[in-house]
Amino acid sequence: MNPQEELRTHFRPASMVGAALVASLVIYLGLVEVLRAFLKPFKGFAVVSSTQPLRLAAFGAAAVVILLILILRRRLPARDPKEDTAAALGRLQRASLVVLVLGEIPAILGLGLFLALGNAVDFYILLFASLALTFIDFPRRTAWEEWLKG
Repeated sequence: MNPQEELRTHFRPASMVGAALVASLVIYLGLVEVLRAFLKPFKGFAVVSSTQPLRLAAFGAAAVVILLILILRRRLPARDPKEDTAAALGRLQRASLVVLVLGEIPAILGLGLFLALGNAVDFYILLFASLALTFIDFPRRTAWEEWLKG
């Protein structure tokens, strides 16, 4: 198989997963807005006396995920010249998918905070972080071609 065809077979699923993750972020936003509109005022489903420890835990976990993504990006080494094209693209595809999926975790944490405590601002902050991570790490064909060239 020629390198361009091989690139397409690995790039296309990664970009589809990225698009699906963006769609899921939009669904999370829609869910929050529907709950806020229909259960006004939405105070969350959990009854807790102090919300600060839960908020700090969620934001701390989101920060750890962001740091993990930064570390993983640097760990993706340049292409090994001994590696064939299919193996190199498979490794790039796996790394891209892992980073994309990790980028959605802050939004999921924000959704959990919203459902538990009812604070939409926390959700919006963590959703924005996930959107930024997703758009930064979204698979780009030109970047994959440059990586493939070494």
